[in-house]
Amino acid sequence: MTIDNLLVNIPPSLIFALGACLRAHLGAVQTAEHAGMIILLQMLFGYVFDASNQSRDTDEDRINKPHRPVPSGLITPAGARRRFWCVMPVYTLVGWAMGVVEWVLLFQAVVTFLNLLCPPRAYLWCKTPCMILGVVAQLAAAWQSVAPIDSTAWRWILIIAVPFCLALPFEDVRDMAGDHAIGRRTPALVLGEWPLRVWFAGLLAWIPLALHYALFLPTHASGPRILLCDTALAIACWTPALRALLLRNTAADRLTYQLLITAYIIMTLTTPALWY
Repeated sequence: MTIDNLLVNIPPSLIFALGACLRAHLGAVQTAEHAGMIILLQMLFGYVFDASNQSRDTDEDRINKPHRPVPSGLITPAGARRRFWCVMPVYTLVGWAMGVVEWVLLFQAVVTFLNLLCPPRAYLWCKTPCMILGVVAQLAAAWQSVAPIDSTAWRWILIIAVPFCLALPFEDVRDMAGDHAIGRRTPALVLGEWPLRVWFAGLLAWIPLALHYALFLPTHASGPRILLCDTALAIACWTPALRALLLRNTAADRLTYQLLITAYIIMTLTTPALWY
């Protein structure tokens, strides 16, 4: 159920929590404990999102993602919804035990609204704000599970979360057939595929420069270390940007989207790279 989103659910939070551990000068044992807890939290994070999403989007998944449990016949939509409501209190309790319950509650509210309450025709206006809140909750929980969120941490959380979420509508390019079948209004269907590709490429071209000046330079890390982060992030962002413009078919778009997730992981990876 969660395989499609494992890459976006676990590595960014784990890396971000590692950055917080390094900044707090924690030892190896404490760091390992925090890592284990954040992996558990993010497994629940991903499960509540995917169970609720897949309980409602059966018709779309039959076209776009037939390998998922509901369209493949492994479970029913009602069964996915029961799993969602069973895991929700477990997720809340784990968040409470880790001292991040407010971020868990925020994510639960976002997921319930976006996946269960938001009508398909309002999806165009609802998805991006919900994704921003969800990623902020993800990164804030990862940080706060280790240490209080100070102004520096908030700057990193927001400057990473907002550009990444503004690029996320590109995933709708690969899913246009299923979205059209269920009447969902996505940016790709409303604005057109080509304008969305141009937006996506321009945004990813800008992200490395924005992070360099807004996040990397204020750390006062050494020049070679900043250059390494700049280079890795530029490759990670500019590769899917070029692919979005030059390779325009469903198979290529699926890989381009996965490369966007890789760029998100590289963004979070700069925290331990620059603070160690």
